[in-house]
Amino acid sequence: MTFYDKLKITLPFSYMKLLRDNIGEAKTILDLGCEDGRLLTLLSEGKNWKVTGVDIFQKNVNAAAKKKVYVKAIKGDIVEISKKLIREKKKFDAVFCSQVIEHIDRKKGEELLDLVDQLARKKVIMGTPRGFMEQPHAFLGDNPHQVHKSGWSEDDFRKRGYKVYGIGFGPVWSEEGLGRTYSKPVAVLASIISYVFSPMVYYFPFLAAGILCTKEIKR
Repeated sequence: MTFYDKLKITLPFSYMKLLRDNIGEAKTILDLGCEDGRLLTLLSEGKNWKVTGVDIFQKNVNAAAKKKVYVKAIKGDIVEISKKLIREKKKFDAVFCSQVIEHIDRKKGEELLDLVDQLARKKVIMGTPRGFMEQPHAFLGDNPHQVHKSGWSEDDFRKRGYKVYGIGFGPVWSEEGLGRTYSKPVAVLASIISYVFSPMVYYFPFLAAGILCTKEIKR
């Protein structure tokens, strides 16, 4: 692990640290929209997590399957695979879905939120942009599933029992924000500005570009 990677998962109020802290001591994790597995691999440093990943893009599934933290990587639509896992009576300590729900349409997103409650033993962790945010063409790469199809608000999650926190200072990371740049020096400056405001943004999500939503499952 590089110094920069370690910084990302230990820096107070950073998105990575908040994700890692919210997963906590969960042993089994369902990673819906796992991409190539790099995120959970980074977050799992020093943890004894056993992760099952799901992604619709075969290239991502192949890459995630090679990561040590993944016990299984499944190719398929996250909603359909979730239904299949429920039929198989599978349960996971935590269901994790970071920057994914915005890539499916509203109807499927609502269905996904119904399903994750049935798959999680202890908690659900969701991260997504606040409201609809157009995905820049440069971010699409060779994966056609990276297009944004829906937008989500704090109330969409609060009404389902989630606690909602703000991530990323809106004026920096919104569609027209300073952080949407191809200039590395400007991007670094944007990150510094955003971090300065991160404690305030965390507690006042209406100032944020993104939201982190967590739900404790009570049986």
